[in-house]
Amino acid sequence: MKTIVYVTGNPYKFQVAQKSFENSDINVVQQEMETPEIQSTDVKEIASYSAKWAAEKLGKPVVLTDAGYYIKALNGFPGPFIKYINQWLTAEYILKLIEAKKDRTVEVVVCLAYCEPVSEPVTFVSTFRGTIAQKAVRTDKAGSTSINEIFIPDGYNKVETEISREEMVKFWSKGETYWNALRDFLNSQ
Repeated sequence: MKTIVYVTGNPYKFQVAQKSFENSDINVVQQEMETPEIQSTDVKEIASYSAKWAAEKLGKPVVLTDAGYYIKALNGFPGPFIKYINQWLTAEYILKLIEAKKDRTVEVVVCLAYCEPVSEPVTFVSTFRGTIAQKAVRTDKAGSTSINEIFIPDGYNKVETEISREEMVKFWSKGETYWNALRDFLNSQ
């Protein structure tokens, strides 16, 4: 069995990884660790840099993800800066920015970077789609963020905070995602 370290402090992201590797010969363990995040508008560059840094620091194969929320009405803003937007802006403020806009579509681009020590990262990218709601919905769900309060994933009619964690884990791990691509890559080694 191969073990890889998923560098994330987010238990929700770790659940998605575990779901993706069910019934496989790959064991994923979680490691909380602050990694440097370069300034870039490309999630692939950000994830690659951080994964290489973490692999060197830990001396183990690591996987790391970075996501960008590209809101069409805002010309792709906030993109990969969603972490900071969630810290600085409320869901209502984001809604205020797009209140006069008709196109509320959003693409969520997630890049997974896998890196072994003294190697270059290998990346896998998946795109998920959805829309921005007309109003924010706050719940007491752990890990709730400004974007979760207004993001309606394709196939749903409510925002992410109103959808069960189990259902959202299925959404983020369904189909030919970055996790499946990584599993196939590791199995081919």
